[in-house]
Amino acid sequence: MKQALLPLLLALLLAACSGAKSVGDGASSGPETEGTLPKDKRAQVMRLFMDATSARLQGDPGKAVQLYRSVLKLDPSNAASMFELAKLYHQGQQGDDALAYAKKAVAADKTNIWYRFLLAELSSQLGDLPGAAKTYQGILDQWPDRYEVYFGLADVLSRQGKIDEAGKVYRDLEKRFGSNEELVMREYDMLVSANQIDKARELLERAIAEQPGDPRYYGMLAEVYQELGRKDKALELYEKAIAANPDDSMTRISLAQFYYDENQLDKGFEQLREAFSDPDLDIDPKMQLLLGFYQVTGNGQPDSVDQKLIEQSHALIQVMKKTHPQSGKPSSIEGDFYLREGMPEQARSAFREALEHEQDKFPIWAALLQLDFQLSDWQALHTDAERASDLFPTQPELFLYDGIALNQLKRNDKAIEALVRGRDLVVDNKPLEAQFLSLLGDTYNAVKDFAQSDEAYGKALAINSDDAGVLNNWAYYLSERGEKLEKAEEMSRRSNELAPGTATYMDTYAWILYKEGKYEMAREWQEKAIAASDAPEGVLLEHYGDILFKLGDSAGALEQWKQAQAAGDASELIDRKVSEGILVE
Repeated sequence: MKQALLPLLLALLLAACSGAKSVGDGASSGPETEGTLPKDKRAQVMRLFMDATSARLQGDPGKAVQLYRSVLKLDPSNAASMFELAKLYHQGQQGDDALAYAKKAVAADKTNIWYRFLLAELSSQLGDLPGAAKTYQGILDQWPDRYEVYFGLADVLSRQGKIDEAGKVYRDLEKRFGSNEELVMREYDMLVSANQIDKARELLERAIAEQPGDPRYYGMLAEVYQELGRKDKALELYEKAIAANPDDSMTRISLAQFYYDENQLDKGFEQLREAFSDPDLDIDPKMQLLLGFYQVTGNGQPDSVDQKLIEQSHALIQVMKKTHPQSGKPSSIEGDFYLREGMPEQARSAFREALEHEQDKFPIWAALLQLDFQLSDWQALHTDAERASDLFPTQPELFLYDGIALNQLKRNDKAIEALVRGRDLVVDNKPLEAQFLSLLGDTYNAVKDFAQSDEAYGKALAINSDDAGVLNNWAYYLSERGEKLEKAEEMSRRSNELAPGTATYMDTYAWILYKEGKYEMAREWQEKAIAASDAPEGVLLEHYGDILFKLGDSAGALEQWKQAQAAGDASELIDRKVSEGILVE
């Protein structure tokens, strides 16, 4: 490896040890110049410079700085070492030191253009715009054919607000090299940024006059006229540009924007449809336009204009699907539209379609899983969560979704496996950890592992003691087991304080009171629970019947049991209660 570096290092050494001048304006009056260094000192300088360069190339900037500074102790006018130090200090975010050494390098060797480039760039980056302008001008004085330097000089002048001076630089560039697209574009951007719209117009009109057959500037000039309020002239120029080059999709997009600004939605859509049909136009600007439509139509209830834009968006998405059949982006934003429109089934289908091409996009998987959950499609949620977790095995949320699905599918052992795995992936996210623990509490209870269930609920409440859902579930399962009823009552009471009017929580509290033999209080709370439900579940009605039976109202109890049987979701004992007319426990 050292042999391979040798030619490069020798070339650097030749640059370092030849033609250097003193740091002062004239000849050195104190320190020796390289030309007068003794032979042994020159050899020492060469060795140090080689070692410094080797350290820099090997990624040891601290050592490189030390060695370059050692070179300067032996040879204070070594411009190459100053240049390298300037770069190293810049990389190390030591701007003042970098600028100081860049200035020294230029002073020591005024014939090296690269030293001047570095000084100009550092001056510009560090905010010394007059210094940068002076350096760029010095380069042009000595090397007037350096095309790119004109742009650097114009840039630092314009950043100082010296727009007229920057314009003169562009004219000098034009005289020397002729007009071209880059020159026009740079000057145009400068003038527009400076709000000199009339001068921008003059620039583009001059460019069109010089190249009347070139359609590139027509669209830009149309935008300028639009800015000046000359809409008729702007439209004329857009139409000229498209007539000259019908395949110019970006100009079509600009014309579409013009029409939309004028509330001519159909004409705007026609231009966008043509642009979206262009396979050579990248998909990303099309997506940006659709995102814009999505945002402007998302402010509350859509009016007729919003509805029209939504319909056009869906049509443009279909065009994009045909134009870019290998991309999932059109389907992804289609899913977003459907989701906002309250069409979860269609949204889910769109996200599935997107994943055929964009399987590595986690947000799309997250949206799909949320829709599976929202639609209570537990088998789909399980299948999709498993597929996603294969792709993103370190994302705990995926295992939470899988655990929920498996729990609902009564595959509780598998649910516990998924939940434990996901819980162990959680880092510095207590709310998410609590969700895992809560669901583990439910699932351990389902497999009658009550010790693990109680432990999980306890840990969840240690994270958030006011989680009404955990308080309710743990209290209910304790009451079902007939254990720790006082604790269960306390937790259930708290859940109702946290979420008053929740039918499920009131039912739990009533059931605990029933288990404690407090039948009158239980009846009051059960009636509240039923009143809070639009369509009471069977379990609420069954509990009410049990309470009434304990209070001696067997006829009322039978009526409630019959209603529970009809409603569904009652216990497995409901048929016996109805047929026998007595409480079966």
